[in-house]
Amino acid sequence: MPVLELNVNRVRLVLASTLAIATVFGGAVVANADPDAVAQARKDLDRIHQESSAIDQDIIEAHDRAAQNEAKLKNLTSDVTSQVAKVEKLSSQLGHVGAVQMRGDSISLTAQLLTSTDADNFLSGLGAMQVEADRSTAGIQQLQVDQAKLTTLREDVDATQKQLDKDAAAKVELGKQYDAKEAEAQAVYDRLSEEERQRLAAIEAERVRREAAAQAEAEARAAQERASRDTATSPRVEAPASTSPSAPASSKAPKPETQEEPPAASGGSGRAQDVVDAALSKVGSRYVWGTSGPSTFDCSGLTSWAYRQVGINLTRSSRGQFSSAGYKVSKSDLRPGDLVFYYSPVSHVGLYIGNGKIVDAANPRSGVRVTSLNSMPFSGARRVIG
Repeated sequence: MPVLELNVNRVRLVLASTLAIATVFGGAVVANADPDAVAQARKDLDRIHQESSAIDQDIIEAHDRAAQNEAKLKNLTSDVTSQVAKVEKLSSQLGHVGAVQMRGDSISLTAQLLTSTDADNFLSGLGAMQVEADRSTAGIQQLQVDQAKLTTLREDVDATQKQLDKDAAAKVELGKQYDAKEAEAQAVYDRLSEEERQRLAAIEAERVRREAAAQAEAEARAAQERASRDTATSPRVEAPASTSPSAPASSKAPKPETQEEPPAASGGSGRAQDVVDAALSKVGSRYVWGTSGPSTFDCSGLTSWAYRQVGINLTRSSRGQFSSAGYKVSKSDLRPGDLVFYYSPVSHVGLYIGNGKIVDAANPRSGVRVTSLNSMPFSGARRVIG
């Protein structure tokens, strides 16, 4: 498989590694870097990264369709073989019935009946003739049904093979598009001077720092609000009745407010942490398109594998997970185990692990890694457990 991952990821690693230099020579960097060139490079790299991510998802889905159709084709081929044997056997049986009917020293059963002078023999022979005729008719009808089924199976085989060929061609074409995006990203990077690359690294690092701080603040605020709601809605413990005449005989705790949040799944946060631990155990594993463990993964392959470890099956693609897995949660309310999605339309998924970090299967160069929640344009999150 050719290395098709967008070079933006490598660019970002290089930029991050030069951040210290940018800090030391900050004044010179600002003085010598062209702000317009840096701004345009950021814009171009973000666009290319989003476009390549969408191509990546198309490759994953084409690969997944191909895998499903390969399994389907295998089953269909087996069914065709069985059906051919069934049709041949029935054809042979019907031919044997015809041969039996034709036996009788060149005198047909009909002729024998017409020349019979014994009424009992005539009726008995007539009954046997009717049985054979009925059997032959039923056999012919069954043969027609079986032949029609065989024709349908063969048509399904042809259609499935055509889809397989189409997906194979699509993967090749998408691979070329991915290569083109990598070259485009490298060209953008090559146009920058060393000072501009350092400036770009500094801007990117500052953006991640600010967004991480904002995320931590939002999560802390959301946690505080949940704690306040839990306190407010907890049943009050009634004090013993007072002997004072002014004391009420009893008091009622306020009714809990209705929460518009789906019920927690069995196992709660413990199972969610198990999902996180499973994904983290694969950090350093290789990224390979169309794989979902146990040793190689693509982005949605990692999330689906991690959830399988606690008995939950997710749909295979990041787009499918975004539309059907669990229920939507806000960025400020993220908890470990939540699925986090990137780009619009969605084309990448990771797993939130807490403290503003995610684990994801990034690309062939980075593999399974831990990175910032805000390392890519965030588009939404869904909670499967809890």
